[in-house]
Amino acid sequence: MLADSAASRLMLLLGGLSKNEWSNIMQTIGADEAIKQWDLSAELYAGYCSKYGDINREVLLTPLILDILGMVEGRSILDAGCGEGYLSRLMAERGANVTAVDYSERLLEIAKELTEDNTRINYRHANLENLEILSADSFDVIVSCVVLQDVPDYQTATKEMYRVLRSGGECILIITHPCFSSDAGWVKDASGKKLHWKIDNHFYESGFEIPMSSNSENNPIGFHRTLTSYYKTIINAGFKISDLIEPYPSQDKIEKHPEFVDDLRMCHFLIFRLIK
Repeated sequence: MLADSAASRLMLLLGGLSKNEWSNIMQTIGADEAIKQWDLSAELYAGYCSKYGDINREVLLTPLILDILGMVEGRSILDAGCGEGYLSRLMAERGANVTAVDYSERLLEIAKELTEDNTRINYRHANLENLEILSADSFDVIVSCVVLQDVPDYQTATKEMYRVLRSGGECILIITHPCFSSDAGWVKDASGKKLHWKIDNHFYESGFEIPMSSNSENNPIGFHRTLTSYYKTIINAGFKISDLIEPYPSQDKIEKHPEFVDDLRMCHFLIFRLIK
């Protein structure tokens, strides 16, 4: 049987390291290394994105995010980890005043190049671990879409998002689903038929490469953490959880993208709706 992994721990095989040895090494990786890898991967990633983000975001996340946001005209929104800026542009088109930050300067350059009318978007270079360029209590809403699992010091980043959000404001925090992302992937038979989704080593909190393509030499680094770790981090930052959503494809999306029928068998993402 063959395992097809969307977040393969390929680097665990390097040097014959054990799981514990590799986990210890990955715990020492800081923001500088994470940023470097995203800068190197920026153009490849941006090439996967349409107006609505990459295909997973387009099918599973973007419609849901826009529905959760509702009317945004005149609201001050922080796009925390904006990447190539697709979500910032969608929110600005709907009348929001968007501040978009990312720790990758190359991704920000691409975002600016793709933004024809940026009168409602203020792109800023910043790491979520340190948002000192932003004042406390500045935003009505924060959206962070599939970002926090790529930030080494995610506890501090969560506290920073809480700091810059206004009292009563909402943070829409989306991460890769920690219950389905540890040593995970489809297990297939010899003909390539998907048998089941494999998970393993859930309680080993460690980093891993995110393979951008089958032949990419420079891959971003992500971090697997348990759901308990994310829950405690969110509560310790001061947030209250108002809702928890596991997104799945709608029937119309499956009709347009039939391959996403398999996303009814497992869940790639987890959405926290948080209130300050």
